[in-house]
Amino acid sequence: MAELFTIRDARESDMALIDAYANAEGMDVIPGPDRVRVAVNDDDAVVGFCRLQDDVNGVAYVNPIVTYSAWRGYGVGRALIDDARAIAGELRLISRGTSEGFYRKLGFVEMSWDEVDLEAASEDCDNCPYRAQCGPVPMKLPKM
Repeated sequence: MAELFTIRDARESDMALIDAYANAEGMDVIPGPDRVRVAVNDDDAVVGFCRLQDDVNGVAYVNPIVTYSAWRGYGVGRALIDDARAIAGELRLISRGTSEGFYRKLGFVEMSWDEVDLEAASEDCDNCPYRAQCGPVPMKLPKM
């Protein structure tokens, strides 16, 4: 039986689709394929992606992770987080409130806003007009 998807490094040719997925989730354009991993189906079409950004201390932030809506529930997000953790060790992120349960199932725990490097997290939560709707929660997944 063939796998539903595999994970590989993003390519420049993937960026239009990655940006379309990010845009559909209300996110900015991803600047390029550097440190972006993609989940692809049997046709090598992107079905999800995860980008890592390091803070000044070398801690990796997931920024962002997106699974195409038709592929949610097939383990794409979990596989991308597992892949990112294998690459980076400890992971941090700012969860939108609706995603918090997903991250908790993967072992993420809430952390203090004081622990967040907002530049690496690329979140301006304090000044965001949608903060109340979003309900951002800073979270981390400690090293294994």
